[in-house]
Amino acid sequence: MSKEAVRETIGVLGVVASLIFVGLEIRQNTAVARGQTRQELESMNQEWLTLITADPAYSDLWYRAWIAGQDIAPDAEYRADMMMTQFMRRLENIYFQYSEGLVDETALQSYGLQDLGGFMATERFQTWWTRKGWRSAFHPQFVAFVEVGSER
Repeated sequence: MSKEAVRETIGVLGVVASLIFVGLEIRQNTAVARGQTRQELESMNQEWLTLITADPAYSDLWYRAWIAGQDIAPDAEYRADMMMTQFMRRLENIYFQYSEGLVDETALQSYGLQDLGGFMATERFQTWWTRKGWRSAFHPQFVAFVEVGSER
């Protein structure tokens, strides 16, 4: 084999080794990005759970308005609407992290986005979502996801 052929072979092997290295680095960076995204989602969820459990007035209003479906005072209606907006923004964020490939389907499952029936099928949620017009405050892709999910 000539010196030129040896140099070309070494050069090709160097390029192949570099591409393998870059591929491994990309895979590692992707895993790190997914882990960071999942951690950020969990931190956001912890903030939500802390708010729900640490503030009795907040917890009581959330329960009465969104879980038990009880009538609430008119002055509390706006607060209940803002609570649901915050809750749905959290779910919208999780949905988009999933649709961008930053978290897998288990994230949807762990935050209840695989089964949106429940309280989203309640009359109170439907009133908030459609008749009060909150539906239009969210991204159309997320709206479609919610509406298909609540039909399950």
